Amino acid sequence: MGQMPAIDGRTARAIRTREAIVDASIDLVDEGDVRPTALRVAERAGVSVRSVFQHFDDLEGLYAAVAKRLVERIRVLRPPVDASLPLEQRIVQVVDSRARILENVTPIRRAAAVHAPFSPEVRARLQAGHEVLRADLERVFDRELSGLDETARLQLLDSIDVVLSWPTWEHLRSANGRTQEESRVVLERFVRLLLAT
Repeated sequence: MGQMPAIDGRTARAIRTREAIVDASIDLVDEGDVRPTALRVAERAGVSVRSVFQHFDDLEGLYAAVAKRLVERIRVLRPPVDASLPLEQRIVQVVDSRARILENVTPIRRAAAVHAPFSPEVRARLQAGHEVLRADLERVFDRELSGLDETARLQLLDSIDVVLSWPTWEHLRSANGRTQEESRVVLERFVRLLLAT
């Protein structure tokens, strides 16, 4: 096998600048700036506003790059749960993993709520993320779901999906003022009740 071609200095600088812009966008959102402007992103990244738009044709392109980076972040927080484990272990592991993900994505989800009505890219990324997480639930709880008729199966899956969704987590953490641990315990309780035989 041949070696990968070396990246020239200009290309390496362009990659570093692009990454710095994405990092700056995520950092600002993580700090609570749900609508960072190109100027604030440029200042945080240490580049010019012109440079932001040289690397990204428009904000949709920047949103796509941010979303891609966040998918990588979530992948680390989402170790696969063994579907052959006893139900109680699966519940604990799924809820623990989901609680870490939901807490971690809270800043970006708040920003997404502001941008989604105006951004097809943000809406598409939110939907894709939702489908991945829902498919995880379907896989992990397949034994409990497969014995039901189609209507009951969808209702149970929808119920678990809603309980383990970001809006539920946000309600517990913000509206109810619960800690991460208190919120995790509530989610576990809900999922146990839903899957009780």
